[in-house]
Amino acid sequence: MIHKLSQSPESSRVSKLKALSVIGIPYTVGWKGEGIDEGPSALRRAGLLKELQQIAEEVVDLGNIVVDLPPRDDTNPKLLNPDQVVAVCMAAVPPVRDACRRGCFPVILGSEDSVIMGIIEGFRQGLNEPVGLIYLDAHGDFNTPETTPSGLIGGMDVAILAGRGPDQLTNIFGHKPQLGEEQIVIFGARDLDPPEREMLERSRVHLYTMDRVRELGAERAIKEATDNLSRFCKKIYTHMDIDVLDPNEMKAVHMSVPDGLTLAECASALRAVQETGKLCGLAVMVFNARKDPEGTEAKKLNRLIVDSLRQGRD
Repeated sequence: MIHKLSQSPESSRVSKLKALSVIGIPYTVGWKGEGIDEGPSALRRAGLLKELQQIAEEVVDLGNIVVDLPPRDDTNPKLLNPDQVVAVCMAAVPPVRDACRRGCFPVILGSEDSVIMGIIEGFRQGLNEPVGLIYLDAHGDFNTPETTPSGLIGGMDVAILAGRGPDQLTNIFGHKPQLGEEQIVIFGARDLDPPEREMLERSRVHLYTMDRVRELGAERAIKEATDNLSRFCKKIYTHMDIDVLDPNEMKAVHMSVPDGLTLAECASALRAVQETGKLCGLAVMVFNARKDPEGTEAKKLNRLIVDSLRQGRD
């Protein structure tokens, strides 16, 4: 269902985004865990759509995608549930593609990260321009079936985008890789499996571990990252798993990893991407609603989203 929200005259005067579309992907096909499938609805209930009116002249809620899932298949312990991952990725393409073609900025609320292959394809079809990826996550998600400790595709999706992994996933849309390694930034990682780290260090992916981010400062690091991407793309899609945040600042993360970004650092870094003029979409993933019964963490995350997309400095 599509819901349009109009702006108040005062808020529209300061807005820079003309139209913004909210897309929910409440599926956990590439991951496991209770509560994360409720994340998109929890952020909406906490007032995200109303807050987004501060930064856009028109806010359109496209609702959640609906997928007729094939049976779950966990027979391969090194590649769990690939058929459902493919189904959700294919269903994610049309709303992202169509939003881009209408001139809307997509804000994607997702349960877990394995849907990114469909999101990237949506941008490819909708923009017809090279797209780079900034992937904010405590983890690298750069495993393959040969290196994975869990078999979960949500821990392999960045590698899949780069063409590493089984053809069933790397070639969902008939072309591989979806992104060149040089079109990918991983930002804020601090929990890398040893084989994953080795693959990343031998790749052309721009890896900004949390140690590197601390060394440079979050805003300087993201500016360096966007400069690196700008050599290879005209648009930048930012995909944030909220476990990039320090769990002391965001309680509703699904997998807590200490020493992450503060909310202020994250907002500053995301605003720096916005200020390049190349940002084409933002995804906020893996919010665990079960850890936020009062809705306070959802409101905190909504403020981060709005502050990140607001153009200009206060």
